[in-house]
Amino acid sequence: MPELAVALVALGTVAFGAVYPWAYMPLFAAAALTGGVALARHGLTSTPRPVAYSLLAVGAAVLLQLVPLPRALLDRLSPHAGPILTAFSLTFGSDPTQPAPLSLNPAGTRTALLGLVALGLFLVGAAGRLSGASLRRLPRALATFALPLAVFGIISREYRKNDLIYWFWRPEEGGGDLFGPFVNRNHFGGWMLMALCLLVGALFGQVERALQDSAVRRRRLAWLSSAEANGIVAMGLVVFGAVIALFWTVSRSAISGFVVAAAAFAWLALTRHRFGATSRRASVLALGAVLLAGIAWRGPAELAQRFQDQRNLVGRLDAWRDAWAVMRDFPLAGTGLNTYSDAMLFYQRSNPGFHLAQAHNDYVQLAAEGGLLVGIPAAVALALLVRQIRRNLRAARAEARGYWIRAGAAVGLLAIGVQEVFEFSLQVPANALLCCVLAAVALAPVGAAPAGGHGNGGRP
Repeated sequence: MPELAVALVALGTVAFGAVYPWAYMPLFAAAALTGGVALARHGLTSTPRPVAYSLLAVGAAVLLQLVPLPRALLDRLSPHAGPILTAFSLTFGSDPTQPAPLSLNPAGTRTALLGLVALGLFLVGAAGRLSGASLRRLPRALATFALPLAVFGIISREYRKNDLIYWFWRPEEGGGDLFGPFVNRNHFGGWMLMALCLLVGALFGQVERALQDSAVRRRRLAWLSSAEANGIVAMGLVVFGAVIALFWTVSRSAISGFVVAAAAFAWLALTRHRFGATSRRASVLALGAVLLAGIAWRGPAELAQRFQDQRNLVGRLDAWRDAWAVMRDFPLAGTGLNTYSDAMLFYQRSNPGFHLAQAHNDYVQLAAEGGLLVGIPAAVALALLVRQIRRNLRAARAEARGYWIRAGAAVGLLAIGVQEVFEFSLQVPANALLCCVLAAVALAPVGAAPAGGHGNGGRP
């Protein structure tokens, strides 16, 4: 399961983030098949069960946006939908008896629902299969892809030619801000941010496990040549490369997310009783050194100039005002998931010369597209996810690597949540799948092998 999950993420990532139908349709199918087979064979484990039920409620709410409604009921639930649907469809305006769904673009909403179902199946199925040795294998598998991706991202940014991805592919939309296989450097930053947090957690777990080993304390020089020490060094190098790539994007949202992540890791280390006082201080210093290394390698002047430039922030604030107009006119049922671009054909007043297909804030966009109908179950699902992760982390405190890997995944979810205040990285299918991998890791059962597994597979 770990290698398969990373392989799916890697394939989606190299396929331009799987933003095109020829890429995201197979990715969704593979994710759904992976999760569905796991559920069929081993059932739904107790840890992700509340999250699974809440995701089912979200899916049901989105499905309601696709149900054809009598015109009178549609006008009551979404009184401002009529003029827009009339502009989209001649038959809607000519036949007042024809039922119509709440979604302004049913085809777009169906695609979003397909992705939600596929990724939801993957999340709850994978969560029950990640434990013990399989949980510890996942960061290593991810590291083997993250480091080459980081190197390629930096090279492609510095030696880009005519805004072509892989030096031959011109994006169908966007472009001009490419980074690695992504059309937008912020989306690369979001991917690397999530992966980096999981890798940092794995590194902390390796260090804690080594510090607990009495043989290591007795024979430190001999241990330095051991496979365990080499594993720590290798993971440290991957983390360093990922940090450099993250800062190389000069993505303010991704860098801000990593600063929050570093603070979260520092707090976890300082409150970790299994760490001695020296280890706690060393952990905080190491996190600070990593941040300083990223700043130094990218250049303090360039980063400062980027963070002081307020033009993009002003543009985003204006875009959110346009989104507020949509929320005001569609408060109950929204415009339909994945219809923000359609709504902006009628509501955009800011950023002249550009069509805002996204709100550059996924929380705002979800409120505009989903209204209370989708927003309430989505908020409940998020709250249940947070609750289950907290319970899982408390249950895993007796472990070393297992605790820190889960904690790294949880911090990664927090960090990408920070970035989504200003971006839409999770609308990129490959990033959404990686986010589901992190959620599955954070929800991985504690103290037992995955269903059908063979024990703990080694030390915790």
